[in-house]
Amino acid sequence: MRPERLSDIIGSVYDCVLQPQEWSRTLPLISAFGESAASSMVVQGRLSSSGATVFEDGDRQSFLRLYFEKLAASRMPAMKQVAFEHLGEVATMTMLAGEREPLNSDFYLKWVRPLGFRDVIGVLVLKSGKRVAWFSVARSDVQSRFTDNDLRQMELLSPHICRALLISDALDLQSIAAVRLAETVDHLSTGVLLTEEDGRISYMNGSAEAILKEGNALRSRNGRLVAVRPHARDALSRALQESSAGRAPSISGQHAIPLPDEEGSGLIANVLPLEWRDGRNPLATLPGAAAVIIQDPAEGAPPPMEAIGLLYGLTAAERNVLEQVAASHTPQETADRLGVSVNTVKTHLQKVFAKTGTARQADLVRLVARSTAPLKSGR
Repeated sequence: MRPERLSDIIGSVYDCVLQPQEWSRTLPLISAFGESAASSMVVQGRLSSSGATVFEDGDRQSFLRLYFEKLAASRMPAMKQVAFEHLGEVATMTMLAGEREPLNSDFYLKWVRPLGFRDVIGVLVLKSGKRVAWFSVARSDVQSRFTDNDLRQMELLSPHICRALLISDALDLQSIAAVRLAETVDHLSTGVLLTEEDGRISYMNGSAEAILKEGNALRSRNGRLVAVRPHARDALSRALQESSAGRAPSISGQHAIPLPDEEGSGLIANVLPLEWRDGRNPLATLPGAAAVIIQDPAEGAPPPMEAIGLLYGLTAAERNVLEQVAASHTPQETADRLGVSVNTVKTHLQKVFAKTGTARQADLVRLVARSTAPLKSGR
């Protein structure tokens, strides 16, 4: 076997990482490499009852596929699974069927010979928390059995097949994590954007998209994030460059940029690096070099009054009073809104002070504000 041919096959194996359908093109190359009549890749989900994903080269492999599916479901005798306990270990038919008279074994008689095969090589190429996978090559009954040299050739190839399956499995998990994270971030009332090193937007949630659509203080220009006012534009650009380089103010760890609009109000942008000093990156599954968190001081999500009431052991009446006070209503306004006397409101208020460890209405407002999660009130 020429080294350049093995190199071509290895390259084709790694092409299957991002495009699993490429196995249909790669398996014939592997069959020819091992002078085999057929080859197959069987990927079985550990938690799925929907069967296996199978890529095949050659005819009449249904019985062999069933064998590996049964092996994945652990319905085969333990002695037949011993060869598949170690990832990447090449197992011959003798190892699968037993040293004594392999051609008279049940494995050969029930699984190999009915297909017109004479010999089989199998490799466990993936064993993760989500799925397992087996690779096999087979020779027909008109071919000779696999030799030690054939096994050595397959041992050169099997580590690359294992690595390709492992990378593919990890990328699939990462894609799932990215989708779930994106769905979660999209529920925030706070705008969240991720930018590349050149300031180009690589991701934004629904709230950020709405902010850019309004365009009063922040816009997208040629795919890049820019502030409307010149002074804010320069400050935001510097913050994005610093964050993309992994730098941020030492005390806060983020750049706070005011983004005024033309009407005298505006937004606040908090810009921080995605690659932190200790290597942690909570948004690692989403693309970008810097994160931009956009807040509108004039708007906010409703406070979780029920959770606050349960946390501090407030009665329903006390919670109603707290909700009015947190909205900056006076005791008289609260009494009018709730249809009770001012004295009743003051009595409830004193109990709320005692239970929450506060002394003034301003303290209660701050307590509720700190408890508010940046979530949308509705979809």
